[in-house]
Amino acid sequence: MKDTIVYLIRHAETVNENGIRNTDEDSQIINEKEILSVKGEEQSKKLSENTELSDIDVIWSSSYTRAKATAKYIANINNLPINLDSNLSERKLGNLNELGQFMKGKKTRDPSQEQLLNQKFKTSNGESAEDTNKRMNIFFNKILKEYEGKKIVVVSHRWSNKILLIKLV
Repeated sequence: MKDTIVYLIRHAETVNENGIRNTDEDSQIINEKEILSVKGEEQSKKLSENTELSDIDVIWSSSYTRAKATAKYIANINNLPINLDSNLSERKLGNLNELGQFMKGKKTRDPSQEQLLNQKFKTSNGESAEDTNKRMNIFFNKILKEYEGKKIVVVSHRWSNKILLIKLV
């Protein structure tokens, strides 16, 4: 029986944006629309040329623009479609005012780091580290059964991947 191989990839570098954002969109929608920078496009293309990523059987990606843009080069090299699954999405921050209140007096300035220390905390319309871990595990349990013995590429996000890989207690 062949081993199942999973390549877990974080999307490439995104564009740094300054200035006015569309105030009619919430932070979640803005986050979903972030695009790759020119450097990120170059990173993605170079990644797709990696010999380990040839002869892939299936490609899965978060539906976020930057993840799909990273996966497209691997899909092209392997002549495969990109399968999308919302379980691969970045952790949803939710209400940023509530997140700001949560961060008051914290030692770090990184809300994601603080949520790893307090894994049940979430804002309204957001999710906790525990929630993110559960949905990522749902996805991986499904694909490991469905694609046993296959080579699988999964393109997701830094914090979702980190939360998946850290054993939550």
